[in-house]
Amino acid sequence: MNMTRYCVSQHRIFTINGHSFLFLANENAIFETDPDTNDALNQLSHKGDLCKHDVMGCLRIPDDEKETFFGELLNQKLLLPSLERKEEGERYEKGPIILPLKTLVLHVTDACNLGCLYCYHSFDGANKRTIRKKGAMPVEVARQAIDFLIEHSGGLDDVCLVFFGGEPFLNFNLISQSVQYALEKSEHTGKKMSFTVTTNGTRLSEEVISFLYDHQIGITVSIDGLETIHNKNRPFADGRPSYKAILQNIKNLFKIYNGVPVPARVTVAGSSAHIPETLDHLLSLGFAEVGFAPVTTMDKASQLDSRNMNLLLTQFQHMSDKFVEFALKDQVLGFSNLIDLLAVLHEGEIKNYPCGAGLGLFSVDPDGDLYLCQRLTGEESCFMGDIFNGFSRDNVNDFRDKAVINQKEICTSCWVRNICAGGCYHEALVREDDLMKPNLHYCQWIKKWVETGIKVYGRLATDCPEYLDRISQLRAS
Repeated sequence: MNMTRYCVSQHRIFTINGHSFLFLANENAIFETDPDTNDALNQLSHKGDLCKHDVMGCLRIPDDEKETFFGELLNQKLLLPSLERKEEGERYEKGPIILPLKTLVLHVTDACNLGCLYCYHSFDGANKRTIRKKGAMPVEVARQAIDFLIEHSGGLDDVCLVFFGGEPFLNFNLISQSVQYALEKSEHTGKKMSFTVTTNGTRLSEEVISFLYDHQIGITVSIDGLETIHNKNRPFADGRPSYKAILQNIKNLFKIYNGVPVPARVTVAGSSAHIPETLDHLLSLGFAEVGFAPVTTMDKASQLDSRNMNLLLTQFQHMSDKFVEFALKDQVLGFSNLIDLLAVLHEGEIKNYPCGAGLGLFSVDPDGDLYLCQRLTGEESCFMGDIFNGFSRDNVNDFRDKAVINQKEICTSCWVRNICAGGCYHEALVREDDLMKPNLHYCQWIKKWVETGIKVYGRLATDCPEYLDRISQLRAS
């Protein structure tokens, strides 16, 4: 006799344009369902653990179809043996593991020529921690870091070097030498080396742009325009407005990078009322995509209050509707936040960690010390070794064991846990004063945003399903 007991897997059902879609939390899967499936899940969801006989008794379909239908529920993982249901989310290995290193961020300088009001390098968290600045990275450290990346990349064929700051092009000489050295090393080792840089746009001279283009270096520009908002948030260090200087550099960039996509990153501070206009403005300048991130700060003047967070969600929803309008015309609206979410839903990516920090990605400071990521560079609690003596395996493994999603108790029953995975570590450190804590201050916001993404996904799946493959390819390229 089969004594196995069963329960319904955690899920959400959405009705979208007359079609029913089901989001399966543990599999991070979304698919269209039929009335019989929805009815069965509704009947079983509040029954607790049931034996097979009891499950069959709850199904309101002809008896001769029940056995097949029961098997389909199991195959689709909508119905799970109770033991498996209790183990949902435990999809990682604990213990001493060092994953291949794929991405290394070089913090090439702490210097910056802007005086951004919300800069996290000067104010970092409830305890007002000030990150210790170490100046510019020497060439010897950069070369050692590149050797370290290749040495610890294991069997990976493709690796990535990221230049970050401060404003990285204040140390352009180091960047140019690092690229040349990395290409020489990759040629000898057979590794394919790619490069990216995040810049405030102020130092994009013709020399710099030509170098970047010639070496196929990916660029992300941090810019908060519209002009008045950008100048308020991101003036030069001496207080002068920076927008017009950046604008001319961007125009020169797009002339040379003709057809090569360049994304913009916007920090949303103080107010979110301008978001749709900002998206349109930056896309009109020539950016391929625009991504928006609420400011990470405890400074009340810059922080988004509950009203502005709600407004931000409303603005995101309006832009998502516009995204669908573009999609139905076989066009892409470069709204990065939605593109990222749709790609995750389409690929069914399951996140045990919110990002690659401390897994396949680390950051190197100017002295050669290793940290979890670029935003946590210099934070003592995030020290992970150095490029001369190697990883601190105890620190790395301790981080991985504590940061995994099923160690965040409040997250284990959340239906978006495999998309959010608790949220950004830096955000948690600043807002929750502990990088291991989930970002509870925007927990409900994330759930509503994922709901928006699922509704967009359903609309595209019914009206232009091939478009979802196109979105995935954007992120795969």
